[in-house]
Amino acid sequence: MRFSTLTLTALFLTGGACAAAASDDLTVVTKHTLNGKPGSNTTSYMASDHVRMAEEGTETILDLKAGVTTTLDTKKKTYYTTTKQDLEQFAAKMKEKMNDPEMKKAMEMMGKMGAGMAGTMDVKKTGATRTVAGFRCEEWAITMGELSTIRECLTSDLQYPVHAFDAYKAYGESMKSMMSGFGPMAKSGAELAEKMKAMKGFPVYTSMAMAIMGQKTSTESEVVEVRKGPIPASAWEIPAGYTKIENPMLKAFEGHGRERPRR
Repeated sequence: MRFSTLTLTALFLTGGACAAAASDDLTVVTKHTLNGKPGSNTTSYMASDHVRMAEEGTETILDLKAGVTTTLDTKKKTYYTTTKQDLEQFAAKMKEKMNDPEMKKAMEMMGKMGAGMAGTMDVKKTGATRTVAGFRCEEWAITMGELSTIRECLTSDLQYPVHAFDAYKAYGESMKSMMSGFGPMAKSGAELAEKMKAMKGFPVYTSMAMAIMGQKTSTESEVVEVRKGPIPASAWEIPAGYTKIENPMLKAFEGHGRERPRR
């Protein structure tokens, strides 16, 4: 299931995307298109203690009990993990970097740009409704000036497993700590997350149109099947043949890293 990055950010940082009521595990199949051309279908899984979210080319496994995120590159057959300690370390390194005068100046400039962009961000309900995979949904539009427009159709008839929702909120606290290291840039992200608190429900359809330097890109993701019931443990395992690499967030600070085969 392809979640938009913005929806995930709002869910993690505000805990306001879904009501915590349901307890059934969910298997969600989604079809994708890129610039009008059909892409592949992806399958995502949501259980009480794990979530596996799939996009074209990327999959993310969240171990909600252990607080570990595993990110897989399905094209390169590589993966890396992010722990709560990694997030804390990353935040600490960011704060250390912020003490550098040149970095402070650069971040201030980026903060001003972010503030300007935040002023063009708008989140509102369009009034349109539809039925997707048997679920009635209401459409929301997230616009960023002329840069991009995201439309999401959210249903309140499909909800996350209750324990997963609670764990998401705890995970969001760690994300907040990490984002705080970005100083002024974090403010615009927080403002967008605040606006997105009004969005309630599960995204069963998402479209995005972007225009950057004359290049236009459009994507669509639509849920085609939802199954309720137990998910096999194999859904949370890393596929055979994948190679573990160093977390790129930490590698960017250390300046080194070696790939090592999965054992």
